[in-house]
Amino acid sequence: MPKPLQRIREAAIDGRTQNIYYRQTQLELLDDTLVQNSEIIQQAIIHDSCNNEVEARIEYSLALLSLRDQYTGLSAAKSLEVEYAIAQGKDAPDRREGVGIVYVVPTAYTMFYSVIAPLGAAIAAGNCVVLELENTLREVPNLLSRLLKGALDGDTFAIASSRVEDAHFIARCLRVRQDGLREPPRFSQLASTPQARVIAVVDRTANLEEAAKALVTARFSFGGKSPYAPDCVLVNEFSKKDFLKAVTSQSIAFLTEQNGSLDKGRVNRRLEGKTLVDEVREDGAARIVASGTNGAIVDVERRESQFLRRKVSECCLVVHGVRSLDDSIDLANCDEDLLASYLFATPAAGKYLSQFIRSNVSFVNHIPVELLVGPAAPINYPVSATTRYSSMLFTKSRPQYIVPSQRSSVLGEVLRTGSRAALSQVYGEATASLPIAEKRSGGGSIGFFEQGIVTGLSMTFVPLLAGIGTLGYFGLRIAMERRR
Repeated sequence: MPKPLQRIREAAIDGRTQNIYYRQTQLELLDDTLVQNSEIIQQAIIHDSCNNEVEARIEYSLALLSLRDQYTGLSAAKSLEVEYAIAQGKDAPDRREGVGIVYVVPTAYTMFYSVIAPLGAAIAAGNCVVLELENTLREVPNLLSRLLKGALDGDTFAIASSRVEDAHFIARCLRVRQDGLREPPRFSQLASTPQARVIAVVDRTANLEEAAKALVTARFSFGGKSPYAPDCVLVNEFSKKDFLKAVTSQSIAFLTEQNGSLDKGRVNRRLEGKTLVDEVREDGAARIVASGTNGAIVDVERRESQFLRRKVSECCLVVHGVRSLDDSIDLANCDEDLLASYLFATPAAGKYLSQFIRSNVSFVNHIPVELLVGPAAPINYPVSATTRYSSMLFTKSRPQYIVPSQRSSVLGEVLRTGSRAALSQVYGEATASLPIAEKRSGGGSIGFFEQGIVTGLSMTFVPLLAGIGTLGYFGLRIAMERRR
C-alpha cells in the first residue's frame, strides 16, 4: 500500500477527523485557498470547459457556497453536547459519525464544483478523503491537485493519480462515483446516473413564455452538457406552435452569441464527430425549427424516432407533440426511471404528472439553475435543488442510550419476577384497538374515474328518462281524452 494511503488508513483508525475543531480548521484552510486563487481557478474552468466567464463564475461561486453551507452547518456546542450526553446521563439517539474514508471519483463536467462539493461534505462529516485525479493536460485537475495538497492535512487527505486497486483499502471506503455505474450501486457507494434522461412536459395550461425561458436556459447553458438539461420536451399538440415560437424567441441570444468561449465549444463539438443536428438532417424523422452557430431547436414528428429516447449532451432542444397528459406520461415512462422531470402546467395538472411519471425528482413550473452545475445527484437518496451532497450522506448512525425505556423496565420485571399484573398490562396495551386518528370515508366513495362514468351515464340516461316521461305524460292525456 502506498504511504499516502497508509497514512489515510491510520488517521481513519485513530479517529483524527472526528474532532469538530479539526473539521472546522480544515474547511477554513480550504476556503481561504480557493478564495485567494479565485481568478486562476476561473480561468482554468474557462480553458477546460469552453464555458463563458459568467458560467465559470457561477460554477466557482456555487462550489464555494456549498463549502460555506457545510461549514455553517457545524456547531461546536451541539457536537460537544452529543459527545458528552452519556456522561451527563442523557441519551444520544441522533448521534452520527463519519464513515472513515471517502474515495471520490469526479466527473469531467464542471469538475471544480464536482470535486469541491463532495470534498467539503466529506470533511464536514468527519472523514479522511482520497480524491482520484488522473494525470491530464487539462488545467483544472492539475490546479486542484496543487491547491488541495497545499491546503489540507496530508495525513487525512490524499490524491490518487490512477484508480486504487488495493481491494482491502477500497473495501474500507465509501466511494463517490459521479461517472456512473453499469451495475446497481452497492451499499458502500454514492453513485450517480448521468446517463439517465431528463424529460420536460409543457401542458396547454402552462405559461408558455415562462416555460420556454426556463427550458432554453437549462438546455443551452454550460455548453448543453449538464446531466440535468432537458433531453426532450413533450408539449401539448394544441400549444406546440405557440410554444415553438416562444422557444425560438428565447433562444436567439444563445444560438447567435459570439463571445469566444461558446464558439470554441462549437468547434470542439465538431471535432468530437457528428452533432445531433447533422443526424437530424440525415434521419428525416424530425425537422429543424431554428439553428445557429451554437445550437438548434428540433421538432421530432415521428413517435418512433431515436431522438426521443437518447441522452443529449449538446446545445440542441428536442421538442415533440403529445395528445394529452396521459400520453406524455406513457411516453416519459417508456424506458428506465428519469433523472429529473420538469412539469409546466397548473398545480393540479403538475401534481397528476409528478405522481405518475417515474422520476428521481420533479420540478413544477421552474428549473433550479443550481441543478445545472455539477454531477447528477446520487441515486436512492433525496435530491435537493440546492445541495448536491449533504454531510449526512457521509456519516453512519451511532446512537447511544443510558436511560431505559418504561416498556423495557416493565418487560424486565416480567422476565425476572413473572409478575402477572405487569404482563397483563403489556398484553392489554398490545391487544387494544388501534387509536384511529380521524374518520375516513367508506370504500364506496367516488373517485376520479368513477365520477367520469357517472357523468357519462347521466348525460345518456337523463335525456332518455326525460323523453320517456314526456311521452308518458302526453300518452296519458290522449288516453284520458278518448275516454271522455
